[in-house]
Amino acid sequence: MRKNLHKILFVSTIVVLTLLMVQTYTGLVHVKPLAGVTVETEKPKLTFKNYVDGTFQNDLEKYCREHCGFREWFIRLYNQYRWSCFRETDNTTVVRGKDNWLFEEVYVRDHYESSMYEYTSDTAEMREILETEALRLWKVQELLKEHNIHIFVNITPSKDVIFPEYLPENVSYTRPVGLRAYDFYKKRFDELGIHYIDNVAIFKAIKDTVDYPLFYERGTHWSNIASVYVFDSILRYMEALGGRQLPHLEIGEKYQAKPRDPDKDLENLLNLVFPMKSSPYWYVDVDVKEDSTQVKPFMTVIGDSYHWNFIFNIPLLKIFQKVPYWFYNSTIYEDDEHQNTSDLDFEKELMRNDYIMLSYGSCSLYRLGSYFLPKALLYLCYDQSTIDTVADGIIQYFKSDPKAYSVMLEKAKVQNKSVDKVMYDDAVYMITMNPEQYFEELRGNRLPVSRNKDLNRMK
Repeated sequence: MRKNLHKILFVSTIVVLTLLMVQTYTGLVHVKPLAGVTVETEKPKLTFKNYVDGTFQNDLEKYCREHCGFREWFIRLYNQYRWSCFRETDNTTVVRGKDNWLFEEVYVRDHYESSMYEYTSDTAEMREILETEALRLWKVQELLKEHNIHIFVNITPSKDVIFPEYLPENVSYTRPVGLRAYDFYKKRFDELGIHYIDNVAIFKAIKDTVDYPLFYERGTHWSNIASVYVFDSILRYMEALGGRQLPHLEIGEKYQAKPRDPDKDLENLLNLVFPMKSSPYWYVDVDVKEDSTQVKPFMTVIGDSYHWNFIFNIPLLKIFQKVPYWFYNSTIYEDDEHQNTSDLDFEKELMRNDYIMLSYGSCSLYRLGSYFLPKALLYLCYDQSTIDTVADGIIQYFKSDPKAYSVMLEKAKVQNKSVDKVMYDDAVYMITMNPEQYFEELRGNRLPVSRNKDLNRMK
C-alpha cells in the first residue's frame, strides 16, 4: 500500500483536476449560486496593448478564479470552517450578536454612534439637512392636499432598536453619539403636523406581549406576521387620512413553516454549508375582502427594502389599482412599464396617485424621500417653462466659464450626447436637487404661493 501511495495520490490529483476542468467548461453539475450581490468579471479579449502592459494576464487570472468549477462549494466550505471554528466571517455586511443573532453592520453602527457620519461629522449640519427635508415634506403634503393626494411616512423599526439586548458589545465604533434621524424627525413631524406612522413606538410597546416574532434571529427585516399586521394598520390609517373606505385584510391563523424570503437573508449572506439553528418560523395567510362598490386607489411607495415584506405577503393588487415601488426613488418594481424613475414623466406620475407612502426604516430615515421631495416641491409650484428659464441661466454660466464648459464637453463625449443636451440635463438636475437655491419663495417655513397650473389637467 505504501509502495503505491504516490500512484494513488497522482491518480487522485488527476481525477480532481479533470473534474474541476469539466465542471468549469460544461457546468455539468448544478451548483447553488452564492447569495449576495456580485459583479461578474467579463472574459478579457487579448490585444497587443493589454498583453504588453500585463493587464490581460491579470484580468484572465481574475476571470478564471471567478469561473472555476465548484467554486461555490469551496467558498461555502471555507466559510463554514471560519464560522464553526472561530465564529468569524469575511462578510463585512453581517455582524454576529449575542446568542448568534445576526445584524446588519449599518444598524449596529447607527445604534452605537449614529449613521449621520455617512453624511457629515457635524451635528449642527445634520440638523440643518434633516430640517430642510422635514420642511419640504410638510410643503409637499399641503400642496398635494390641494389635488386630493395624500402623502405620509411609514417608519419601520430597525432590528437593533427593538432587540438591543442581542447586539454585540465588543464593537469598534468610537465616535461620539451623533444625531439620529428618527429622534429628530419624530419630534419635528409632530410640530409640523406631518402625517406619519411610528411603528418604532408600536413595536416597543408590544414587544413583550405578542405571541409571534417581530424579527427573526437570522434576518434583517420584520417577520411575515409583523409585516401583515403593520400593513393592516396602514390601510386603516389611509382610510382615516383620505376619508375613503379601503378593502380590509382577512388574516388567518398563525402556523409554523420552513423559512421564506427574506426571513433569513442575513444567514444566506454568510454562504454556509449547514443551516444555523434558530427559533421556529411562524406565518399567516392573507386574503382581501373585496367590495365591488369600492374604487381601488393608486399608491406609489418610495422607500427601502422593508417594503419587500409587503410585496411577498400581501395581495396588493386586490387592494390597489397599482402600487409601483420606487426603491430609494431609483429602480422601479411592481411596474411593467418602467425600469427606473429617470424614465418617468414625473408630473404625470405624481398626479396619478391617490396616496404616496414614504416607507423607511429608522436607520434609513437619513435618506427620507431619496430626493423625491425637492423634485415634487419644485414641480408642484412651477411649470416646465419656468424651470427651463432658470436652467437657461445656469447654461449661460457653463458657457461663460472655460473650466465648467470643458467639464461639459468631456461629459458629452463620455455620454455620447450633444454638449447642449448635457448642459441642460445638468442644469435641471441642479435645480431639482436644491430648488430653494433658485426659487426664493421655496425657502423658509412658509407655504409657497406659486402653483403649477399644468398639473390640474393631469389629475
